Amino acid sequence: MRILRVTGKSEGQLQEQIKKDYGEDVIVISSQEEKKSGLLGLFNKSQWCITIALEDEEPSYHKEDEEQLIENDLTGWDDLLNPVQKNEIEVLTTQKEDKISNDISSPKEFLRASLLEEGIQPEIIDEIISKTTSDDVREISKSLYGTLTQLMPKFNHNLPQVNFFIGPTGVGKTTTIAKLTAMKVLQEKKKVVLLTADTYRIAAVEQLRTYAEILGVPIETIYNEQDVITYIEKWKDADHIFIDTAGRSHKNLEQLDELKRLLAWPKERQIFLVLNISTSYRDIKNIIKIYENVAKDFSLIVTKLDETDAIGNLMNITYCTKKPIAFMTNGQAVPEDIEKFESLQYVKLLIGRVKYE
Repeated sequence: MRILRVTGKSEGQLQEQIKKDYGEDVIVISSQEEKKSGLLGLFNKSQWCITIALEDEEPSYHKEDEEQLIENDLTGWDDLLNPVQKNEIEVLTTQKEDKISNDISSPKEFLRASLLEEGIQPEIIDEIISKTTSDDVREISKSLYGTLTQLMPKFNHNLPQVNFFIGPTGVGKTTTIAKLTAMKVLQEKKKVVLLTADTYRIAAVEQLRTYAEILGVPIETIYNEQDVITYIEKWKDADHIFIDTAGRSHKNLEQLDELKRLLAWPKERQIFLVLNISTSYRDIKNIIKIYENVAKDFSLIVTKLDETDAIGNLMNITYCTKKPIAFMTNGQAVPEDIEKFESLQYVKLLIGRVKYE
C-alpha cells in the first residue's frame, strides 16, 4: 500500500483532481488543516492536507520510482466524514533517517521509531504501542489518535478571577503574564489587575510595570501573604487578577515554602505552572515532584516553543504531570506570541509527523 499526502487550497478542484488521477474508490485516510511553517503551525497561514491510501496495484504518482518513501500525514480522524478537498497534489518523498534501522518492517516499528524521533520518552511510547493491536495502517492511526487524545487533558479556558503564575527561574513568567493580559484586555475587553510578588528582582517588577502602563491596567506589589487578600478585596470588581511570583529554584525548599503560604490564601484560584519546552524530561520530573508539594491543582503554560522543534516534549510534560496545558508561547512579541493550547490540534500534528513506509 502506498500513502500519499494531498495538499491544496480549493476543495472543489482538488476533489476532481483526486477522482481523475486515482479513481472513485480512493481511500481517504485523514484530513487536516495545518500551518505552512512554524512549530505547531502557530501564527502562520494554513493549508489543508488529505492523506490517501492506494493499493499496490493502483496507479501511483511517479510509480517508476518504486523505492521512494512517502511521508504520511495520518491526522484528523474526526474529520473523515467531512473531508476537505484541495486543488493540488503534493507527493512527499523522504529517505529513512539514520535513526531508523534498515530491518524495520512493520508499521508499529515505524511508529515507534517516528515517536522516538519526535522526542517522546520510551516509557510513553510503550504505553501507546501497547494499546495498538492491529498491523493495519488505518487501524493503527485510529488507535494512535484515540490514545494520544486520552493522554492530553483538556483545559477550560474560562479563567477565574484570581490566577497565580509559578515556576522555575528563567522560564518567562513575567512576559507570559504580559501576553495573557494583552489577550484579555485587547481581545476580550476584560478588566485585568496585575499583582507582583517578585520583589527579589527589581528588573522583573519594572518590566511588568511597563507592560501595565502600556496596556492601561493597574499594578500592585505584594510583600506578604496578607497583601494578597487586601488587593483581591480592593480589586474585587476586576474580571481577572494575575499574580506574578518570584522564580523559585525547585531545589530551594525555603523559597518554595514561602510560595506555598502565598498560594494558600485565596480559596478560589487558578494556578499556572510555567515550564520551558526545552527542559529535559529528567528535570521536568524533578520540577513536577517539587511543585506538587506546593500546589496539587495547577495547570500548565509551556513557553519558548520558538526555540525548539521538540514537539514530543509537550506529550512528555502532560504525561508526567497528568495536567492540562492551557497556553503556549512562541516568541517575545506582546501580545502576539501566545496561543490557547488545543490538545486536539496538537494530537493531529503529532500523528501527521509519523512516517510510514
